[in-house]
Formats: sequence, C-alpha cells, structure tokens
Amino acid sequence: MNPFLRTLFTQSEKAVPQTVPRNEGAAPTVSIPPAALQGDIAAIAIENIFQLFDFAALTGKLEVQSTDNSGVFYFRKGMLIHGLLRINQRRIGQILLDSGLITEQQLEECLQLHEQTGGRQRFGQMLVEKGYAEPYALDKSLLRQVKEAFFTTLSWNEGFFRYYPNQMPSPDEIQMFGRIDRLLLEGMVHIDQAALGNREE
Repeated sequence: MNPFLRTLFTQSEKAVPQTVPRNEGAAPTVSIPPAALQGDIAAIAIENIFQLFDFAALTGKLEVQSTDNSGVFYFRKGMLIHGLLRINQRRIGQILLDSGLITEQQLEECLQLHEQTGGRQRFGQMLVEKGYAEPYALDKSLLRQVKEAFFTTLSWNEGFFRYYPNQMPSPDEIQMFGRIDRLLLEGMVHIDQAALGNREE
C-alpha cells in the first residue's frame, strides 16, 4: 500500500463512534450504515482526505464536520461531482448578483416570494421561471457554489470526516466532474486571495 494511504488508514482508526440512541420500549430505529473510513481533521489535514479520493479513485459520500459548519461531498471514481455546505458563504442569488446576471430588485423580489411560499420551490428555479436568469447561468452558478464549498473546507483545521461508499446525490442535483488536484491548486489560490483581501481591509 502507498505509504501515504497506509498512514491515513492507520490514523483514521481513531474513529469517532456512531451511536444511535435507544429508548426502552420504543419502536426499533433504522440502523445507520457504518462509515467505511472516518477520522479527525486535526490529525489528518482535509486536503489529504480529498487526495485520498483521487489516489484511490473512490466513489461515495464524504461528510465533513467543523466546529461551526458542515459539508457533504460526493465523488465518482475520484472525481468531485457535487458538494454543499450547511452554511454557504454565498447563496445562489448572491453569486448571480455578483456576476451581474440578475439585479438587486429581481433578487429581492424572488427572496420575498421564496419566503412567502415557505421555500417549497428551489430559489434558482424560481429565478429561471421568472425569466430573470437563464438555465445555463443558473447551472454555472450552482457549480461555482460547489467549488466554493470545497474551497471553504480547505481552511478547516478541526472537526471530523466520515466516508460512505457508493452513496450518490439526488439525480436532480447539478453535477460536475472536477479533478481533485486542480481543485486543490485553485483552492489554495482562493485562500491566498481571501487572506490578502482581509489584510488590505
């Protein structure tokens, strides 16, 4: 086995146990499938976790938990195909606005409508149906959001990860095919630019 992978699998034996609460007399709970690989981000840098998916051409779902956020990423044969954060730094509407593809008035109108309808319809689809955004522009913005989620996790130094083999995103989710090595390089540039911007403020 590659020394890098041997080290990674050895360190990941310090797994965070998954427990399912049991109440006496309660109906049986649905069992949660165990993670095939899990560990501590403080012991194994998150970029090494992503590299493992590339090196081993893994397929499945990676859950990442930090102190104040969490993310879910899906891979197919080592390629990143989808990902999202529980708390996104930029939502789809903001990405479209920053790209000059919609106006602030259009964004506010759809935000209010989205709130009034209880979020039953996806926000991006609402923009398309209103004629404010083209489908290709929405897809491009969704892919940008996936990449930004990936870049954000690269700065996480504490938390845990869990890998579940062969789990795939919903068929209606926009999917990409991103090479991990290229995304890691782009992510490092993204982090450096963000740090430079913070110093200049």
